[in-house]
Amino acid sequence: MNRSPEVVVDGHICLEIIPTIYARSDASGMLFRPGSLIETGMAIISTGGPVSNTGLVLHRLGVSTGLMGKVGDNLFGTVILDVIRGYDSRLTEGMIVAQNVEISYSIVLNPPGTDRIFLHNPGANDTFCADDVRYSELHGARLFHLGYPPLMKRLFIHEGIELKKIFKKVKQLGLTTSLDMAMPDPERDSGKDDWRRILRDVLSYVDSSVEEPDAVTGIIPWKAVQERIAAGWESLQPVIDLPEEWRIG
Repeated sequence: MNRSPEVVVDGHICLEIIPTIYARSDASGMLFRPGSLIETGMAIISTGGPVSNTGLVLHRLGVSTGLMGKVGDNLFGTVILDVIRGYDSRLTEGMIVAQNVEISYSIVLNPPGTDRIFLHNPGANDTFCADDVRYSELHGARLFHLGYPPLMKRLFIHEGIELKKIFKKVKQLGLTTSLDMAMPDPERDSGKDDWRRILRDVLSYVDSSVEEPDAVTGIIPWKAVQERIAAGWESLQPVIDLPEEWRIG
């Protein structure tokens, strides 16, 4: 980056492919059946993840913003960079283009009347680590925002040591820090790690962390959440009201 941004957005970024689906679920609630063909409309190609979503929104609002994400040296990586350049070519200056890493993409299935389903490959995001953050380019910035560590394997393995390194170093540089979580896949490593333990170590270096309900279920025991919902608990937002044994710290 040739400039000194006020805000640096770090973490997950991917290519999103969003086909237009006209079909609706049948009476049994089924839409995708083995062996069937579903005709679709135009596919929207965009970027996803907080580096794109948060970073580009801040840029469009006039906030001086730097992006630090990791993409592969491949077709999808090129498309991601092209999308970013469409907003401002300078926004790609902090991006990492890595050799021999998988593409990161999401196929977003959003049939009428049904909540979205994401088919996601973390790709290059799984290789992102503390050494990928260009700390020298944070001087002059005021806010550091990192998003979706549950979709970035090296940030949550080994009890989140790499995630802790990042936030500890950034706090030492004097920046305000912000963390954005994502819902882990319960069948993959990210959903089986002890996120309460990881966050106990990390949150002491985080100034702001506001989570969506789905992301909270990756921190609070899922069985306990289901019991609360069945009992009529409509929102997971008031985390402060959780029983003491569920709280972090």
